[in-house]
Amino acid sequence: MFTRILLSFFIVTLFTSCSSSGKLANNATSEKLIFGSGGGFTGIYMSFEIYKDGRVFNILPDNSQSKVNKLRKKQTREMFSQAGNLKVNHPAFSHPGNMTYFIKYKFAGDSTEYKWGDSNFSVPNEIKDFYTKLNTIVK
Repeated sequence: MFTRILLSFFIVTLFTSCSSSGKLANNATSEKLIFGSGGGFTGIYMSFEIYKDGRVFNILPDNSQSKVNKLRKKQTREMFSQAGNLKVNHPAFSHPGNMTYFIKYKFAGDSTEYKWGDSNFSVPNEIKDFYTKLNTIVK
C-alpha cells in the first residue's frame, strides 16, 4: 500500500513539474525581435518573432503563431547584438505609409520600434539592411 502511494506521488510530481516549450512564445517579457510588413490594398500584416533562444514564429493574421524554424546560437546572438546596436544608434521612429515595414526590439519590458513606408521619409541604411537580413534568415 505504501509503495503504491509513493509511486502515485512520484508520477504526479513528475507530470506537474514538466513544462511546455511553447510557453516562452507567449511570454510578453521575453527578449524578442518582431518584424514584418503589411498594409496596401488588403491591409494584412505578415510578421515574424525571433526569441532569444533562437525560435522563430510566423505571426498569422488572426494573431496565432506558427513555428517556422530555429536559428543557430551564433546567428541569434548576432541578430540581437545588431538590434541592440541599432537601438543605441537610432532613435525609434514611426512613418507608416500605404505599405508599412517595421522592426520592433523588445527587451526587459522596454520596446524600440522602427516603422516606415512614407515615401517622404528616408530610412537609415543600417535599418533597411537589418530588415533585409532578418527576412533572409527566416525564409
